[in-house]
Amino acid sequence: MSLKANPRRKTLGRKIAAARSQAGMTQGQVAKALKVVQSTVSAWEKGRRRLPSDRAEELDALFDCGGAINRAWNAANEPDALPPWYTEVGQLEREATELREYQPVIFPGLIQCENYARGLLYDSGPWFSAKEVDQMVTLRMARQEVLVKPESPPLVSIVVEEPVLRRTVQGGKGVLLEQLSRVVGLIERGEIRFQVIPSDAECHPGGSGPFRLYTFPDKPVVASAEHMEGEQLMDGMMQVQHCATLFGVLQAEALSPRASRELIRKVREELDDEA
Repeated sequence: MSLKANPRRKTLGRKIAAARSQAGMTQGQVAKALKVVQSTVSAWEKGRRRLPSDRAEELDALFDCGGAINRAWNAANEPDALPPWYTEVGQLEREATELREYQPVIFPGLIQCENYARGLLYDSGPWFSAKEVDQMVTLRMARQEVLVKPESPPLVSIVVEEPVLRRTVQGGKGVLLEQLSRVVGLIERGEIRFQVIPSDAECHPGGSGPFRLYTFPDKPVVASAEHMEGEQLMDGMMQVQHCATLFGVLQAEALSPRASRELIRKVREELDDEA
């Protein structure tokens, strides 16, 4: 999946293309050597796909260019005010016809209310300034417009673990209550399909962590895995297939959408009683 190029990635892409040409290799040969599809190599060279650091090292070795690709990668990935993946995720969501996401710890960004998003960012990114948090919250809220697109909104399927429903963020129970109400509203309006894996489930297939699957009308499916610094996109055929298989297993272990909705309501009532 290609993204809109930014200037620094375009500069890195030109360096990759020049090194490949100097090495006398085609994009197809590079793709075969790195076990990726040719469109991925093309996207790197055009600056439309963020090049992972390990791939920069592999390209350096493949082209035997003495660290030139690594140096170009470092220049292209100097810190910005906001992480680059923050805008990339929104672009993927706007282009997708189907979104599938598994989250074992938090409510996904696509369905977070503003106060929950803010509290979560303050908790999980204490190095962010108040200004940066404001920017990220604004972008996260803007992403949610895909749920109510007038034409062909994506089919959104989400699976979370039951503890997500009870885990507070900065702001406490009041923010969690607001978040639970937000999810119930999305479910009742048919904007998302939401399932919960109960804490007493005998099988726990989500131990590998959170991930997403993006389906497009005219491009191959793309998967992404979350980590502390953002997301790692994956479009290798087997990687995507493994994620799709795992998501199906997670759905099978989860409560039905109706039972999940009732569980959310029950948790919300319990929190109300405690307040």
